[in-house]
Amino acid sequence: MKRLLLFLTIIAMLTSCSIVKRTYVYDYREQIELIKTNFPEIYDLYRRGEVIIDNVYTYEKDGIERVHISYHYR
Repeated sequence: MKRLLLFLTIIAMLTSCSIVKRTYVYDYREQIELIKTNFPEIYDLYRRGEVIIDNVYTYEKDGIERVHISYHYR
């Protein structure tokens, strides 16, 4: 029983370290600027109407703010 409790505690500690705080971007202009700057090839596809942008969010990894987008093809 003690081993199981120890194992669950270790798993909980490891998973809590990997939680990333996401900040979703809802402003259209800000979304487009982030996509244009960080993902120019996807921005080009978006302008041609070949992809649809679902989500844009920022997060911090290793002290650097990063951008993530979710998109799908038409």
